[in-house]
Amino acid sequence: MIKKSWLPAIILITIGLINTGAQTTSSPYTVFGAGLIENSSMGANKAMGGTGIGLPCSGSLNNLNPAAYSGIDSLSFLFNIGLFGKYTRYKSNEVTQDQIDGNLRYVAMGFRITNWWATSLGVAPYSSVGYRILSTAHIDGDMTEYTRTYAGKGGINQFYSGHAFRLFKNLSLGINLAYLFGTIHREEIFSSGGQFGGYKIEENYNFRSLYTDFGLQFSVFPGDWECTLGLIYGNKKSLKASGDINLTYNYNSVELDNNEKSEFSIPAKYGIGLGIEKAQKFRFGVDYERRDWSDVDFYNPLLSVRNSERLSAGIEYTPYSHYREGFFKRLYYRLGTQFENSNLIIEGEPVNTTSVLAGIGIPLKNDFSMINVTLEAGKNGTTNKGLIQGNYLMLHIDLSLRDIWFRKPKYD
Repeated sequence: MIKKSWLPAIILITIGLINTGAQTTSSPYTVFGAGLIENSSMGANKAMGGTGIGLPCSGSLNNLNPAAYSGIDSLSFLFNIGLFGKYTRYKSNEVTQDQIDGNLRYVAMGFRITNWWATSLGVAPYSSVGYRILSTAHIDGDMTEYTRTYAGKGGINQFYSGHAFRLFKNLSLGINLAYLFGTIHREEIFSSGGQFGGYKIEENYNFRSLYTDFGLQFSVFPGDWECTLGLIYGNKKSLKASGDINLTYNYNSVELDNNEKSEFSIPAKYGIGLGIEKAQKFRFGVDYERRDWSDVDFYNPLLSVRNSERLSAGIEYTPYSHYREGFFKRLYYRLGTQFENSNLIIEGEPVNTTSVLAGIGIPLKNDFSMINVTLEAGKNGTTNKGLIQGNYLMLHIDLSLRDIWFRKPKYD
């Protein structure tokens, strides 16, 4: 059960934790642009490969398609919170390195305002930056060795307000209104043991911008089944960024003029998904999503950009029918997979990501709420042409709380 008096405190604590700059990712490929664009899937949808464009909300929130909020029960208040821990082994042709990351992922709530209007509010990361790259070489004509370090951290968060409108029994439209905010810090450090001591360049970018995306779900109901077609669209957006560049040399710091073109922008996105459900016993979904990076320039001669594509699929099954049944019959069993052609091609090599996921949903005592535990294994990148590949294992823990808030009392 959710105590209403706790909610303001929970929201404020969550916003503070997400905005502390705690590391949420470590990947050398976040050096470009605004970093890694996060998959925003929540709860049960995470274990289904991050699939949900064609799946209405069912017991927990689904923000992959804002039209899905129409699936929220008319008497329910939903509250979701997600955390993760991630172990990654990075390897190149010469070096292997281990990294552990973890953080609070998101907090969100949803409820129905009228019979035809449902809403959701939440805070979650939109993109994340986290890398530290070291290279060593010798100065031309000299045996002096120098070290160059590239590092970055931070990211862009989003506070969103989502709304779904049920126009007919089988048709819902949705919109997410998001306020994007955050800071990205990058630095380059050059140091050597020779006469030239070194320098440090620091770049800081602060983001504040508004963003909208849209969704549609159309359902048909053959017998006990529900089949839903979902569509999503998000417009291209140039982020408003204010920043500064500082040079430190021989313990003296000077602010440089920042006349460079901004490399921070959000590409247009398009997605389609199909969902099939049967009376809360079985769910299947498949998604295809594309982001249009073709006209985004990162101003790097070693880097070319293509449109990114994501394909995911997942399944959920439960034998559950009554809270008095045995523990294992009350569980929700989930499997999923995801493949993404990223937007990056470095020296002719594409940087792709593949993952498989398995999870369970554990109903709590009141049968309204659930703990979702998901294990994800995947790889990102390649070791070809001196690039870096990351093999990772990720644990997601999502708490989906559901309470009855809007039931009218039987007696005065």
